[in-house]
Amino acid sequence: MTEVEPTGGPVPTGDGLVALSRQHQLLALPMFVLTSVPTDAGIAAVMEAIPAHGDYWAKLEEEGVLFAGGPVLSGHGSDPWSGRAMFIFQAQSLDAARAVAEADPMHAGGARQYELRPWLLNHLVVPDGVKP
Repeated sequence: MTEVEPTGGPVPTGDGLVALSRQHQLLALPMFVLTSVPTDAGIAAVMEAIPAHGDYWAKLEEEGVLFAGGPVLSGHGSDPWSGRAMFIFQAQSLDAARAVAEADPMHAGGARQYELRPWLLNHLVVPDGVKP
């Protein structure tokens, strides 16, 4: 692993990080990462909400909002799924991203709770055979 040496200058934040990424010819595409975990309602509540939740994110995919998403596996092989998931999507602001997260039937119905973080997409490789 390569370590980055500090430059001695100020550490960029917000728009400065976007500008720095663009300066280095990177994608510099602002996105949001949503991690979603089951609440105390348990995996049964997650399983019950899956149809509406799937329809919600499929609609956002069609609208060009959703970039990627899916379940986060618990482990290897036959380990049971814990109900966790992750989504990466575009939104105009943190408030707009929160509205997207809160409208997910998993969160609106109390089956899952979420954490939302801004993320800057700088690198992207689309594997062969993946739909455009």
